[in-house]
Amino acid sequence: MKKFIYDCYIAILNFVVPLIPVQNLRKLIYKIGKMKIGKNTTILRPVYLYAPSRIQIGDYCAINDHVVLDGRGKLIINDNVNISPYVKIYTAEHDVNSMDFHYTAGITTINKFAWVSTGSILLPGISVGEGAVIAAGAVVTKDINPYDIVGGVPAKVIGHRNKNLNYRPNFTKRWN
Repeated sequence: MKKFIYDCYIAILNFVVPLIPVQNLRKLIYKIGKMKIGKNTTILRPVYLYAPSRIQIGDYCAINDHVVLDGRGKLIINDNVNISPYVKIYTAEHDVNSMDFHYTAGITTINKFAWVSTGSILLPGISVGEGAVIAAGAVVTKDINPYDIVGGVPAKVIGHRNKNLNYRPNFTKRWN
């Protein structure tokens, strides 16, 4: 019965809450579900959540629309992070070489001032360094060093970013 109630809660979070056009009300509902959301963080809609109680988002972050946030392992997004539309961040997967389809989970961390661009996919257990940029459409399979710019499938270093960063992403919109 407990699993059924939890599954209903997740269904409501992913299919009903995104219909609410008031961001602060949606964030309140996420917080009631034990998701940690820092001050002045914007979460547009829709955002799809797995295990929201294991998702932690810092201050001054921007989570854009059509993003998947997976907390089944644990997801930590530190301050001043920009997550662009259609990004998928995972913390759990199945071992492709396992005879029994073994389930594994890890901690995925995105450090301050990182920018995860449109359509990127981050696989479980990776760490994105401070100020790193993940180019649009990249698939991140391993840790990204601070201030590296990565792109491609799998993501590889394609440049380096300025280390003097001091911004606060904010995508507050009246009805989103």
